Amino acid sequence: MEDERIVKDLVKKGKVLFGRKQTLQSIKEGKSKLVVLASNCPFKEEIKTAAREKQVPVYEGEANSIKLGYTCGKQFAISTLSVIDNGGVKIDQLVRR
Repeated sequence: MEDERIVKDLVKKGKVLFGRKQTLQSIKEGKSKLVVLASNCPFKEEIKTAAREKQVPVYEGEANSIKLGYTCGKQFAISTLSVIDNGGVKIDQLVRR
Protein backbone atom coordinates (compact mmCIF):
# COMPACT_ATOMS: atom_id res chain seq x y z
CA MET A 1 0.00 0.00 0.00
CA GLU A 2 2.90 2.34 0.68
CA ASP A 3 4.15 1.79 -2.88
CA GLU A 4 0.72 2.73 -4.27
CA ARG A 5 0.77 5.97 -2.28
CA ILE A 6 4.21 6.83 -3.65
CA VAL A 7 3.08 6.22 -7.25
CA LYS A 8 -0.07 8.27 -6.65
CA ASP A 9 2.02 11.15 -5.23
CA LEU A 10 4.42 10.98 -8.18
CA VAL A 11 1.52 11.44 -10.60
CA LYS A 12 0.06 14.33 -8.57
CA LYS A 13 3.23 16.21 -7.65
CA GLY A 14 5.80 15.18 -10.22
CA LYS A 15 5.96 14.70 -13.96
CA VAL A 16 5.32 11.26 -15.42
CA LEU A 17 4.87 9.93 -18.93
CA PHE A 18 2.51 7.05 -19.63
CA GLY A 19 2.85 4.25 -22.16
CA ARG A 20 5.49 2.22 -23.94
CA LYS A 21 6.55 4.78 -26.56
CA GLN A 22 6.95 7.70 -24.17
CA THR A 23 8.67 5.52 -21.56
CA LEU A 24 11.21 4.18 -24.06
CA GLN A 25 11.83 7.66 -25.48
CA SER A 26 12.41 9.17 -22.02
CA ILE A 27 14.84 6.36 -21.17
CA LYS A 28 16.80 6.77 -24.40
CA GLU A 29 16.97 10.56 -23.95
CA GLY A 30 18.27 10.16 -20.39
CA LYS A 31 15.29 11.95 -18.84
CA SER A 32 13.80 9.05 -16.88
CA LYS A 33 14.58 8.76 -13.16
CA LEU A 34 12.45 5.66 -12.58
CA VAL A 35 10.29 3.31 -14.63
CA VAL A 36 7.20 1.66 -13.13
CA LEU A 37 5.87 -1.52 -14.73
CA ALA A 38 2.49 -3.17 -14.19
CA SER A 39 2.62 -6.88 -13.35
CA ASN A 40 1.07 -7.75 -16.72
CA CYS A 41 3.02 -5.30 -18.87
CA PRO A 42 3.48 -6.94 -22.29
CA PHE A 43 6.65 -4.92 -22.98
CA LYS A 44 8.58 -5.76 -19.78
CA GLU A 45 11.71 -7.18 -21.38
CA GLU A 46 12.01 -4.42 -23.99
CA ILE A 47 11.64 -1.70 -21.37
CA LYS A 48 13.87 -3.41 -18.80
CA THR A 49 16.61 -3.86 -21.40
CA ALA A 50 16.49 -0.18 -22.40
CA ALA A 51 16.46 0.88 -18.74
CA ARG A 52 19.40 -1.38 -17.88
CA GLU A 53 21.45 0.09 -20.75
CA LYS A 54 20.87 3.63 -19.43
CA GLN A 55 21.07 2.58 -15.74
CA VAL A 56 17.50 3.65 -14.99
CA PRO A 57 15.93 1.85 -12.01
CA VAL A 58 12.81 -0.22 -12.70
CA TYR A 59 10.04 -0.89 -10.19
CA GLU A 60 7.85 -3.89 -10.97
CA GLY A 61 4.75 -3.59 -8.86
CA GLU A 62 2.20 -6.24 -7.96
CA ALA A 63 -0.60 -4.19 -9.51
CA ASN A 64 -1.85 -5.11 -12.97
CA SER A 65 -2.36 -2.43 -15.62
CA ILE A 66 -5.97 -1.75 -14.61
CA LYS A 67 -5.00 -1.26 -10.96
CA LEU A 68 -2.01 0.89 -11.92
CA GLY A 69 -4.30 3.07 -14.04
CA TYR A 70 -6.69 3.43 -11.09
CA THR A 71 -3.79 4.27 -8.75
CA CYS A 72 -2.70 7.00 -11.18
CA GLY A 73 -6.21 8.44 -11.21
CA LYS A 74 -6.88 7.41 -14.79
CA GLN A 75 -9.87 5.58 -16.19
CA PHE A 76 -7.77 3.44 -18.47
CA ALA A 77 -5.14 0.74 -18.07
CA ILE A 78 -1.50 1.78 -17.72
CA SER A 79 1.15 -0.86 -18.33
CA THR A 80 4.17 1.38 -17.82
CA LEU A 81 5.11 4.89 -16.78
CA SER A 82 8.31 6.87 -16.61
CA VAL A 83 9.09 9.35 -13.85
CA ILE A 84 10.74 12.46 -15.31
CA ASP A 85 10.49 14.68 -12.23
CA ASN A 86 9.67 13.25 -8.82
CA GLY A 87 8.24 16.56 -7.57
CA GLY A 88 9.87 16.16 -4.17
CA VAL A 89 8.39 12.69 -3.63
CA LYS A 90 10.91 10.25 -2.18
CA ILE A 91 11.31 7.39 -4.64
CA ASP A 92 14.04 5.57 -2.69
CA GLN A 93 11.63 2.87 -1.50
CA LEU A 94 10.63 2.01 -5.07
CA VAL A 95 14.20 2.23 -6.39
CA ARG A 96 15.50 -0.29 -3.85
CA ARG A 97 13.09 -3.01 -4.94
